[in-house]
Amino acid sequence: MSKPGALDISQISFASTAFPTEADMTLWRSLSPAEQRALILRDVEEGLRGPAAKKASKDEIMAEALAETTHAL
Repeated sequence: MSKPGALDISQISFASTAFPTEADMTLWRSLSPAEQRALILRDVEEGLRGPAAKKASKDEIMAEALAETTHAL
């Protein structure tokens, strides 16, 4: 059950998980900032529940992701 006023992003999906297609980018640009954030959070939570996450704690995964992001900059 969703909260009143909660965004319904259940039907939003992208064709690619690695490199966005032009259709993916068009869809992304059509979303509100709140919808974009909700999609990001949904995907992060899904990843944290996945098989790779069972090998490390949430804090370890997030620290590694942040280190990779910072290093890439």
